[in-house]
Amino acid sequence: AAEGVNSWFKLGLDVRAPAMQAITGVAKLTIVIGYLSGLRLIPEVRRVFQYHGAEHKSISTYEAKKDLVVEEARPTSALHARCGTTFIIMVAFVSVVVFSAIGSFFPELPGGRFVNAVGFFLMKLPFFPVIAGITFEIQRVFARYCTTGPLQVLLWPGFVVQKITTAPPD
Repeated sequence: AAEGVNSWFKLGLDVRAPAMQAITGVAKLTIVIGYLSGLRLIPEVRRVFQYHGAEHKSISTYEAKKDLVVEEARPTSALHARCGTTFIIMVAFVSVVVFSAIGSFFPELPGGRFVNAVGFFLMKLPFFPVIAGITFEIQRVFARYCTTGPLQVLLWPGFVVQKITTAPPD
């Protein structure tokens, strides 16, 4: 998708360029958000998303040291800073930053743009466990220090997508 944008707009970006990594990140997020939005239209999956919302409300109630009963859980938020949905969105952002920083150190492969794009993708794969670990630690810090006040804006992208993956439980 990113290579298609690069070709369509005649940007001439190398696959390892930071701007190309940003386009790749936007493409990843578009695919994930589009997929989740489509899933939400399926009644059975929407029901699962209601369970997801109930899970968040239960966790928020428990963390507030309130009784874990419906009356206490109902008014709490269905958004949670340590949600896996937020983690997925943060992985996309962290991967853009990491691959923008280290992408230029990856070798160029002989064989043209397609070979380089596929080769770069394959060279990035071993880094994903490291990116997941970095993202996990960042999310822990954000969940601890950024849930209130002006730093809450750092959690906003994940919360926006959680609005897709959580639904008010009945």
